[in-house]
Amino acid sequence: MASLVEITVRDSTSEVRWLVLPERPVDTEHLTEEELVPLVTRDAMVGVAKVAAP
Repeated sequence: MASLVEITVRDSTSEVRWLVLPERPVDTEHLTEEELVPLVTRDAMVGVAKVAAP
């Protein structure tokens, strides 16, 4: 079964900046911060891709 993802497009202005927080991959609760860092890509940080599970 496919999951639904809602996408909202916003434009930054000189007064407003948007922050993207990548979604944590499933089953990574046991990983340390150091182990999670390599999983986060540029695309995940700008909100155009999900963080892949290890």
